[in-house]
Amino acid sequence: MNLSYPNERIRGLQDLVERVSKELPLPEGIGNAKTQYQRLQGNKVPISKDDYSDLEMVVLKAEECGIPGSKEARTEFDLLLQRTNVPGQRQAQKNFSKTLPATSVSSTQNQAGHHNTTDARLGDRNFMNRTHSPDRENNMKSVSVLEYNRLVESEKSYKAQVQELTTRLSSFASKQLTTNNPNIADLSDRNRPTKLGEKFEQLYDNEWSEAFEYLKGIPMDEDQILKTLVDISQKAYEFCQDFAEQELTRLESHFIDVMTHIKWTCEESSGKKIDLLVHRNPEDKSAFVGLNRHMADARKACAIASVPALCEMFKGHVYREHFDKITLEPRLEKYVDRCLEYSFLMVVQDPPMYLEYPESGQKINTSLFKPFRQKGSVVQMCVWPCVCLHKDGPVVCKGYVLPK
Repeated sequence: MNLSYPNERIRGLQDLVERVSKELPLPEGIGNAKTQYQRLQGNKVPISKDDYSDLEMVVLKAEECGIPGSKEARTEFDLLLQRTNVPGQRQAQKNFSKTLPATSVSSTQNQAGHHNTTDARLGDRNFMNRTHSPDRENNMKSVSVLEYNRLVESEKSYKAQVQELTTRLSSFASKQLTTNNPNIADLSDRNRPTKLGEKFEQLYDNEWSEAFEYLKGIPMDEDQILKTLVDISQKAYEFCQDFAEQELTRLESHFIDVMTHIKWTCEESSGKKIDLLVHRNPEDKSAFVGLNRHMADARKACAIASVPALCEMFKGHVYREHFDKITLEPRLEKYVDRCLEYSFLMVVQDPPMYLEYPESGQKINTSLFKPFRQKGSVVQMCVWPCVCLHKDGPVVCKGYVLPK
């Protein structure tokens, strides 16, 4: 049999049969290949597998000659035999399983060899039972290998889409869960409440101590030093609270203005560039629903960018107004800057973190404060505020009070 198509790939079993029937001399004994293929395609049950011997001979010769696509033709032939339930099709199923992904349950690999053999036989018997079931035979369809590969790629694409949508849904659900819920922390946030609590404690241990030593050298009474330092902290916190509220309102207003005052720069035929401006209020009143939350998230993500200007503003106005007699020496200035930075990062949280400053004469709440320098039950002076997750919320780190 002279199959001389080494450089041209055949496209399935039908293409192979058509070429042999029309273009090649048919050796004696395989002239019925085309008729057998049509009978096999028609799902007609043969008396025996020998009824397709000529067609199988064509496939074998194609494989022997190494014609590109012959393996796919063999796969299609075996699949058609399986569908028509030809006697002796077990071998065809074995050949088919070599070229397509196995759908049967593989036998478990155990150390004992007889267990492997038994499991394999049981698995093979179960597979044959499923293969011979009437429902399976009625639903089986013949597909070429090219079509099979296309279906596999399509399945991969669908799985990737499902994974992407699942990830997006998970992200959305996570966002809904954490919104205004301080009990669930975003571990990817470097300025999450627990981290800010740690930084605020370090501020008390380091910059506060340095500023304390500086003020002692002015000289200044120790109780007056304690009051000055806690007053700076409280003024910085109140300043950040007020600024954060105003800033969020400005952000929302600016965003609405940008979205409704449309500006387009275009170039005229003369080459001159002009700006076109149009202002229209949105007809859909729900266009900016949820804007406050989105602006709060954006502000929180970029909050650190506002800190340098905030420090300059505070020192140029608030500090000068309330502490003008105390020179801003570098150690004291560093304390002021850190108070502003951490206070601002705390008030932009959702919900805002809260600093508790007890007043003189209040009973000491030991769940919020520790005594400073001496024991007692009544507050004489707040030395360092208590950091809460939010107003009336759980304690992030305790503060210090000087008892009477």
